[in-house]
Amino acid sequence: MLRGIRESDISKQTGRVKKTAFIPRKNGKDDAGLSVSQPNGENRGQIKGRMGNESGVFCSLLAARIRSIKESGVTLEVCLKPTERDPFHSLIKGVPTDRESTALATRLAQRLAEISDEYLPA
Repeated sequence: MLRGIRESDISKQTGRVKKTAFIPRKNGKDDAGLSVSQPNGENRGQIKGRMGNESGVFCSLLAARIRSIKESGVTLEVCLKPTERDPFHSLIKGVPTDRESTALATRLAQRLAEISDEYLPA
C-alpha cells in the first residue's frame, strides 16, 4: 500500500518514516480511516495525480502487516474504498480520532511507521 505523506514525515537523520505520517488529522478528514492506495506501476507524476499528493512524497507498507497490528483491543484493517480519481484507494481503519484516544492513536501511528518505508517511484 502507498500513503501520500509530507517531506517532514521522513526523518532527515535516519531516513525512516515518522509516526506523524499516520496521526489522524484534526479536521475530521481521517475520521473514516487513513487513506492509502495500491501501487500500480506508475511514475511519480501519475501517482501524485491519482492520490492528490502535491508533495510527491510517499511511503509504502504491506496490507498484511497493517492487519497484524493489534493494540488495546483494536485491530487495524485495510478496506477498499475506490474514489472517482483513484480506483485503487483504500482506508486503514481502526485508528481512533477522538480526543480521549489520542495516546492509543499515537501508539498505532508509531506501529504503522515502524512497518513503513519511503517509496521512491520512477
